[in-house]
Amino acid sequence: MSSTATVTAEDLSGGPRAAGIARHPLLCFSILTLVLSWLTVIPYLLGVFPAPLLPCGPFLAAIITAGVVGGRKGVRSYFRRLIQWRTSVGWYALALLAPVVGWALVAYVNVLLGAAPPDSAQLAGWSSIATATLLFLVNPLTGAYEEPGWRGYALPLLLRRHSALVGSTVLGVMWTLWHLPMFVAGLLPWWNAAFLFALTFVFTSIYLRSSGSVPVAFLLHAAVNGAGAFFILLFTGDDRVRMYWLAAVLCAVIALVAIVVSPDRWRRGPAV
Repeated sequence: MSSTATVTAEDLSGGPRAAGIARHPLLCFSILTLVLSWLTVIPYLLGVFPAPLLPCGPFLAAIITAGVVGGRKGVRSYFRRLIQWRTSVGWYALALLAPVVGWALVAYVNVLLGAAPPDSAQLAGWSSIATATLLFLVNPLTGAYEEPGWRGYALPLLLRRHSALVGSTVLGVMWTLWHLPMFVAGLLPWWNAAFLFALTFVFTSIYLRSSGSVPVAFLLHAAVNGAGAFFILLFTGDDRVRMYWLAAVLCAVIALVAIVVSPDRWRRGPAV
């Protein structure tokens, strides 16, 4: 169900590396991502935008960086990577269903640890998971549209120079830092940072085994958010806080198992 292929500089840029800032595409991408994504802070404070963060900012930054580095050919090469959907159908099923199972497990453990169990009326709304996931898939102002930037551009660049373990650590810090306006505004709790960082390694594991499929990562992100929106809201107060920490622990365990099972894959950091 998995295969690997080498990604060269031309695969990411579409041609020879340009001079100046184009020699550092990851730095260019990172700066542009923060600038473009955080531009909505002011409209948010003025009450004319729903969040202090533009979810598709990494996507826009990747397009611009690909253009700066490789021109039109670089942009075309980048978009070709985004639509490479051919991988085992099992990975698409996993991306869609595993988040539901994972969040359900986290909720169950939360109740075992003393959280107030959800009542039947709350659980009856489980069908909202599908609706929320679909919304995340079609609305460019939702989190799934980060993926063409994070896993479609930044991760391949990192894997060219670093092992998958180091690359995931760097990307995890970038991804967590990117959410800073959401933390400061109180739209995301600070402890969600641990979950985001651990989740980065889960994304990398699936990315590596699905032949670097960005569509799978896109679907996974939408499903994680869609299922999370249902299960997290089943709890309040400290019980909800525990949900985030338990989710972080679950992601860390999944990542650890993936590393132990395939240590060479994580040490070599195969470019896919």
